[in-house]
Amino acid sequence: MEKDSMNPGSFRLGLALEGTGWHPASWLVSSVTDAEEVFKGSYWTNWGRAAASGGIDFVTLEDGLSLQSDRFGTADQAHDRVRGRLDPVVTAAVLLATTDISEVVVSRNVTHSNPFHVAAQIGSLAAIGPGRVVWRPQVSADARDAAAVGGPPTPQLQPEDVYVPTRIARRLRDLFRDAEDYVRTVSDLWRTFPADSLSSGDTFLHRDMVAPLQLTGRERYPAAGPLTVPAPSTPKVAVLAHHALEPYRLAAAVADRVFVTPSQEYPVPSLLTAFREIERLTPDATRTEVYADVAVVLGDTDEHAKARLARLNEVAGFVWAPDTLLFVGTSDRLVQELACWRAQFGLRGVRLRPAVLSDDGDRIVQEVVVA
Repeated sequence: MEKDSMNPGSFRLGLALEGTGWHPASWLVSSVTDAEEVFKGSYWTNWGRAAASGGIDFVTLEDGLSLQSDRFGTADQAHDRVRGRLDPVVTAAVLLATTDISEVVVSRNVTHSNPFHVAAQIGSLAAIGPGRVVWRPQVSADARDAAAVGGPPTPQLQPEDVYVPTRIARRLRDLFRDAEDYVRTVSDLWRTFPADSLSSGDTFLHRDMVAPLQLTGRERYPAAGPLTVPAPSTPKVAVLAHHALEPYRLAAAVADRVFVTPSQEYPVPSLLTAFREIERLTPDATRTEVYADVAVVLGDTDEHAKARLARLNEVAGFVWAPDTLLFVGTSDRLVQELACWRAQFGLRGVRLRPAVLSDDGDRIVQEVVVA
């Protein structure tokens, strides 16, 4: 995709980095043969540099308190899948320090973590890469996450719930409302230690500029601060929102950016209409940039892409059904689809999830952006 053809000021492309790819069988067909590579900084640095040189606008990093699983909400015994992740904050620090990628979107769990710690972590990243850090607060409805940290049990989604918006809203209403308070607390904490309180003159610290919060009744997250690190800039907030009231409301209330998840049943225009209406009804909401989340399997031809997906599903032993639209086809056709979405619906950008990073990620960098 030629940058000029998409108007670089109005449409942004993101690459979702996740292990060896988003398809459960990605490890078995990936060019990566040594499992240790996935847990080395050089692996992520190489992808950050490739994305930056190819014109990708941002990369995203996932968080997880428990091991990945093919079975929703329960552990499996698979030994031929990628299991485990590096800490996304540490990985982001490496990417910000060693690559020219314009932006890193860092996921961080908000259901089982402390807002003071997350505010300090993301604020520290903002000091490494001012203006290059976006935080994605992640709500957890997995009982294994609560068990991993010894926290209280949380409402848990069932596999079929992911595809039924009303079930998501009903089961997770309290978690999303807690997340809204959490994000507001983090945003407030970033202002307790402003960067200009540090001086290059005779005075190292202007103490009167560093002060705790005046708590306003947020009993769920009473962290007052001040932070122990300065926040040179306030990072943007992005929310991944499946098509349901509560995640849309969270995005409208506290996010600068929302990743929506289109599907055959809920195409992009219907999602945009629904989100903008919820945004309109949300008190104090400001205009949120809308991005689409798309899983991709690419090939030399449409038939080649379909054959690749069939092979991946055969190796996995089941049909991959991601929680968002799955595009299967050529890079050229993907470019045309994205151009149509931008022109017709005014999307701000898209995040692409490569099924196999060494295959689909390479095609995204080399063909979707540069072709």
